[in-house]
Amino acid sequence: MPPRPCPPHYIDAPATPHTEEISGKVVKKEPVVDDITPILDFRNVTEWASFITGCVLLAMVGPPVGIVVFTAMVWEALDRGFDGGFVDSGKELTGFIFARFIPWLERCTKSFNSQFVKRPDDAYMMNCIVGYGVLVPILFFCCAWHAYENGMNYWLVFAYHVVRIGPFFMNFAYVYTLCHKEGHTFSGLYAKKYNEYMILRNVFNWWIGMFYGVLPATFAYGHSINHHKYNNAREDVITTSDKPRDNFANWVAYLPRYFLYAVNISTIYSFVKENNWKIVSKVFWGSVWFFVWVSIWAGLISPSFAIAYVAFPFFEAGVLLAAVNWSWHAFIDPANPSNEYVQSITILDGCINVLNEDSHVVHHQYPGTHWTNHPNFVDKHWEKYIENRASVFRGTHAFEIFGMSLARDYDAMAKKFVDIRGERDGSPMTHDERVALIKSRLRACWWGPRLTANSYLKLQKQE
Repeated sequence: MPPRPCPPHYIDAPATPHTEEISGKVVKKEPVVDDITPILDFRNVTEWASFITGCVLLAMVGPPVGIVVFTAMVWEALDRGFDGGFVDSGKELTGFIFARFIPWLERCTKSFNSQFVKRPDDAYMMNCIVGYGVLVPILFFCCAWHAYENGMNYWLVFAYHVVRIGPFFMNFAYVYTLCHKEGHTFSGLYAKKYNEYMILRNVFNWWIGMFYGVLPATFAYGHSINHHKYNNAREDVITTSDKPRDNFANWVAYLPRYFLYAVNISTIYSFVKENNWKIVSKVFWGSVWFFVWVSIWAGLISPSFAIAYVAFPFFEAGVLLAAVNWSWHAFIDPANPSNEYVQSITILDGCINVLNEDSHVVHHQYPGTHWTNHPNFVDKHWEKYIENRASVFRGTHAFEIFGMSLARDYDAMAKKFVDIRGERDGSPMTHDERVALIKSRLRACWWGPRLTANSYLKLQKQE
């Protein structure tokens, strides 16, 4: 069943393209955007309640998550000898671990691992299963034994989480990307001989995910069905399109929405409203699986162990993935909010491109396609990217776009923005025009209290 079309909505601010007559010629001008945008601009009780709840969440989990993530970033920088600097170096993942050891390991194991998967390009997954599904659980069980025998050691907790997410949290990135891919691939990723084993076909969401805060069914149903059906519109349970994305307070207010999805509450509610009881049942039992897992360790060791080792990854993932989704869908075309080429970002020459996730437009156009096909689909639709002046950036990554958006570093974003239409036509946008375009797309909204009923009519008259 195709997605139900959503009515277009627009902000009233003068952030849309307009025309102006100059010397008898009609010239299309780039957006004019007012720089005066308040940080705390909540329009109703619900938005204020979301912001307050988000502040509480961030105050509770932000410091420990920040310490672990920062340490993981330092680890990666040390691995490359701080070549290029600490952040924004353009040389992330070029040290010994990622540029030499992991490629060597993949070369050594590819011939053997290929027998287990449908495509040789997926042979690396078997190493991931061993690393994340065997070695990380062994570390977890060792920590559980230590806590049982000696009580909680929070230095050990810290070390475990840093090792678990890996340098530049790339273990985390691969686990969630593979949970994502597994959730979209209902036919399985493995060779016929092994694809019949349901344990293997669901190993990332139902086993490995337990150590990374994944609730089973979140990706397979909440993400794959709801998010991809409604594509960031009002009915999307993780929509970012009701508030400007260049505002830290708005992202804080977004956290409760993302956590309600991560814990499957808003997803279940959405499917109940649609009377999709079969999916409700699957999502419900996926949630039960995770909470039983938490309860087992609370009973076997202690509640503090369950919080520190099992619940913490859930909150860590909620914060990080809320940032990622905010970045993937940071931009909206004020003239056409459903324009997929604008509202999903594409990153060229990205230094942290996990399984071609940087081609996010392709992911929404072809959610079930294999990751190796993404570049081909970008090429196939490249003229559409140009025609729509797509949200294309070069030499960056999702977390950097997130940081630049919230910091309102429009100049840095403009430098990384690729004006593919201007390059083709030989009339590239000026730096100021790029800044204005980025501001307009970050601040445009699709739905919510920032809109008025006559916004669409006013825009039609302007055009």
